[in-house]
Amino acid sequence: MSAARLRLEDPPTAIRPTEPSDAREQLALRLSNRDHTGPWDPLRDESFYSEAGQRLELDLDQRSWSAGNAYAFAVLDTELRDRIIGRVALSNVVRGPWQNATLGYWIDKDAGGRGHATRAVRLALEFAFEHAGLHRVQPAIIPRNIRSVRVAEKVGFRLEGRALRYLKINGAWEDHDVYALTVEDWDRMGRR
Repeated sequence: MSAARLRLEDPPTAIRPTEPSDAREQLALRLSNRDHTGPWDPLRDESFYSEAGQRLELDLDQRSWSAGNAYAFAVLDTELRDRIIGRVALSNVVRGPWQNATLGYWIDKDAGGRGHATRAVRLALEFAFEHAGLHRVQPAIIPRNIRSVRVAEKVGFRLEGRALRYLKINGAWEDHDVYALTVEDWDRMGRR
């Protein structure tokens, strides 16, 4: 099931599906945030940090959206003429009895501390539950990534447990705390 491509807003933050035309702007953002996001990212081939590498990532975003197995969004600052300031994505979408997705997000180091990540994650949840028909969304966060943990807590995710050596991040197998939120939680929070 592929969901409609739409823009959602909670000023001064908005999210919209990534587009092939984002390649240059996304490359500049990736390059300027390489040290900022590096400790939380998998090791990447140098080609990732090229315009061709970003075009490939954006092309994969389009294909995944069409297949209904991932939904990637550019995070925008509406006060800066919709400048791209990050990314939020619902990945590994599984349908059938699970109706689940994993959640990942990052915000430009120069835009941090202003609530953009929290608003972008809430907007991604609105999309997940109200447009994509998902039942559950799960971010997995390295416990020492305090900023990401704070975002998950502010949004209302519940900590479900620690997955040991869960993902290979920056060249090392890292433990991750798994958080979750279901559509029932979303409804109780009055988000609909």
